[in-house]
Amino acid sequence: MIDFTKYPFPERRPRHHIAAAQYFPISQLKVVPNSYPKPIEKVDWQKIFGNGKAPNCLDIGCGRGKFLLDYAFANPEINILGLEIKKNVVEWLESVIVGERIQNAGVLWVNVLNGLQFIENSSISAIFFLFPDPWPKARHHKRRAINIEVLNELHRVAKNNSSIFFATDISDMHLYHLQLLTEFGKFKFDENINEEYWNIPKTNKQTSCERRGVPYYRIIARKVE
Repeated sequence: MIDFTKYPFPERRPRHHIAAAQYFPISQLKVVPNSYPKPIEKVDWQKIFGNGKAPNCLDIGCGRGKFLLDYAFANPEINILGLEIKKNVVEWLESVIVGERIQNAGVLWVNVLNGLQFIENSSISAIFFLFPDPWPKARHHKRRAINIEVLNELHRVAKNNSSIFFATDISDMHLYHLQLLTEFGKFKFDENINEEYWNIPKTNKQTSCERRGVPYYRIIARKVE
């Protein structure tokens, strides 16, 4: 168990959102603010993981990393990389990973809408997209962290028979995921998920939903080409 009192978070009340510009790909910005995560072309994995190898799994929108760390502890032979858009969260999570000497977990400050060119083709065995910000208002849908272009990148980096795990407690977001997967057409997917099939650690959000009796929705998509 990690004693998180050793790693106080820099904000007493963490902000849920950041500057609106950061939720768009850099190609759509007329002016790129200093706070924007610049696209990454290449990563030296020796600086990220203790074994110096590339990641096997991706946690997109890893937040403060509960799932990321739990998954890393449960699977010491697997390198899991968190991708997060909030810089202060990334810096805090890095301090935990370094302080606890967790060799198979890493995190990068990234906007996935700019692509995953730093990840090799057909190298990832599992991708987690768990309880993302739903941006429920129609005019804000363009801020969502997944679209057809992102699905295309996930398909590129995924190994054959690899899985993408989607979860949300927002029914409209679930329907959006189903619509995207159907439109993209290159993953087989199943939304009839039992716990044995899911078989990954719980996020804080899932635990909260279960405690409050709030329904949530899950999809497992598989690359079969």
